Amino acid sequence: MKEITFGQRLVMIRKQFGINMTEMSDKLGTVKSNLSRYERDLNKPTIGFIESLLKTYRINLNWLFGEDQNMILPKPSDEKLKKDEKTNKKEACADDKKFFELPTIDFTSFGIPIFKDFVESSAAQHTLPISGSISAGDPQEITLTGYDYVPLPIYKSSRDLDEYIVFKVNGLSMAPEILHEDIVFINKNENWIELNNKIVAVRIHGEMTLKKLAIDNAKREIIFKPLNKKFSDIVINYELMKAISLVGELKAITRIYKKK
Repeated sequence: MKEITFGQRLVMIRKQFGINMTEMSDKLGTVKSNLSRYERDLNKPTIGFIESLLKTYRINLNWLFGEDQNMILPKPSDEKLKKDEKTNKKEACADDKKFFELPTIDFTSFGIPIFKDFVESSAAQHTLPISGSISAGDPQEITLTGYDYVPLPIYKSSRDLDEYIVFKVNGLSMAPEILHEDIVFINKNENWIELNNKIVAVRIHGEMTLKKLAIDNAKREIIFKPLNKKFSDIVINYELMKAISLVGELKAITRIYKKK
């Protein structure tokens, strides 16, 4: 199934609220021409625009970045509404930290968010251990890195954290989109059909690599493609499928990670 772009999701939000481009651009503090270019995926959205979009329409950040979740965040419960104004203000600030305090964001050409200059400073952020390095080249054994824990840059409740595994990239086969020493967040998934044409972490003969998955049913082959044209494809025949297993899909990248 073809990936839905940011621009297409922006159109979906407008239709959900029954507003035109002029109304949305006024509400979000931008000009109609900028909104038009965002919707047509001609320009990448600014961090200010994303923050305003999330706050104004209570958009689910995970949905906006392509996850299969509800578009709009749930409203506060009746019990929460009964709390005094001071408590509500305090909780609103905490929610803002969870959902809207974002580092600088860029996107790969295939829509994966890249969080730049991310500093582990917010208590609202969940942290995950780096499991080791993952090869961006020939498959290699996982090796431990010098980092212990990093913040998960996309908001997740604590019960969902075990869905993710984190690696530090070692190699250049996915450059210039994914760079050496980038931190990659992998959403665990072993469904070959769902992950076809996605960037995946995969085990081949027990060793790990990061590649783009392509399934060629006509040739009965599984192909793991580098993004860097200087590197070669890894081609595996269906008969050798027992030697490979999917770990999951790339969902986010942190670049220039800084310790406290």
